[in-house]
Amino acid sequence: MFFLFVKYLFFFLKVVMAFHECEGRVSGDTLISLPKWVSEIGNNNHDIYFTECEGRWNTECLTWGVDKERVLQGRTGIEVYYDFMRSFRTEFEDLFEEGLISSVEIGLGSSGELKYPSFAERNGWRYPGVGEFQCYDKYLQENLRDAARLRGHSIWARAPDNAGDYNSRPHETGFFCDRGDYDSSYGRFFLQWYTQTLIDHADNVLSLATLVFQATEIIVKVRRWAPMPIYL
Repeated sequence: MFFLFVKYLFFFLKVVMAFHECEGRVSGDTLISLPKWVSEIGNNNHDIYFTECEGRWNTECLTWGVDKERVLQGRTGIEVYYDFMRSFRTEFEDLFEEGLISSVEIGLGSSGELKYPSFAERNGWRYPGVGEFQCYDKYLQENLRDAARLRGHSIWARAPDNAGDYNSRPHETGFFCDRGDYDSSYGRFFLQWYTQTLIDHADNVLSLATLVFQATEIIVKVRRWAPMPIYL
């Protein structure tokens, strides 16, 4: 009924492909979690979620480690995102053809932004803490081991053990401090791998979004110091 109303009045819609848990900021305590079937898989396999060093997992979105792993009822994470986008496009094809859906925002991580959930308030983070690396699920750990072997340094197949906790300051850690391990051969390798994993996820999802939505404007949000929309 809503879409018929939009069509009748020639409203223009911006739609959001939200592949993450959404907590309402206007509607109070409203929480829209991941689909039930995903949560049921997660109950038996916590590694489908981003995980920090103490083993706490974050159910806000799927880890990018499952992008190419068939752990979601026989599908990979990328296939699930693609199937959802394709189904939406097919269902509302007439609105796309008439230009009433003017843009599509693609969720790429927690809060819909291209970022790791490293600053999780639910886990105790408070500004201006450095946050924590989120690569301890078994799928990202396996990816890290493969990357380290390819570089010929299997000993590098680990996340930093001196990066502090959520609320540490850079100078309090051995990794982020001035002349810290971040600038060592291992540190540069790890940060390059960690960053490239994020970039690969964006490339994979956005290439399929472009295929599905074709000429429709695509919007993504990239976390720097503040959310910044990018229009494709």
